[in-house]
Amino acid sequence: MKNASEQKMDIGAPSRVLTRRAFAVGAVMSLAAGGSFALQPRSGSDKLGTKRIGDLVPKAIGPWQFADSAGIVDAREDAPVDGYDQVLTRRYIAPDLPDIMLLIAYGSAQGGGLQLHRPETCYPGQGFSLSDFVQVQLQPGKGQSVAGRAFTATRDDRIERLAYWTRVADSFPGNTMQEYRAIFASLLAGTVPDGVLVRVSTITSDPAGADQALQRFQTLLIRDAVAARALLLGNTMASVLA
Repeated sequence: MKNASEQKMDIGAPSRVLTRRAFAVGAVMSLAAGGSFALQPRSGSDKLGTKRIGDLVPKAIGPWQFADSAGIVDAREDAPVDGYDQVLTRRYIAPDLPDIMLLIAYGSAQGGGLQLHRPETCYPGQGFSLSDFVQVQLQPGKGQSVAGRAFTATRDDRIERLAYWTRVADSFPGNTMQEYRAIFASLLAGTVPDGVLVRVSTITSDPAGADQALQRFQTLLIRDAVAARALLLGNTMASVLA
């Protein structure tokens, strides 16, 4: 469920976004409930089944080692939350490098009332102010590119720099409307799409240095978490990287 904070943060005039979002939600729900057999979703794309995210993501990512799950916003380990099947949270530490907080939230069925919850929604709801937004591109290799976003969240004396990407089926939507389009395209193809949010962050007063560390961690995560690549990147990109 999207709140007023997210509506203000989405790109474009709030009224236009709200109108388009309402139209998109109606279209997706109508498609899912429609009577035409040709448009009925007939298969799913659950990439976990009985597996746990924690079993697929290594506890060593490059020089970083798993420490605990302390201090992570919305830290709920491996539990169904708000339409997600599983949410994994971990804090990684390394000598002479920033601590990295990792959150991976997975939902096996996107559409209708179930949708990825972007950090632009979660953080303001917990009292953070947001600033310094930039679009980022992760280059996992072999000519592949993953679109993401980075920003700074501030609350009292806590300054947290975040970078994240979302995946719906094999797409990497950069905003809420793109998510709806990806969901709609999958439903038209007869598949209920899955989705994942991958978020990394660090507490810092140096955004530029933090961005470098977060970029490095994300790249190493994809390199080292071989068993989780399909979950993180989708089947198509995982196959290319393999």
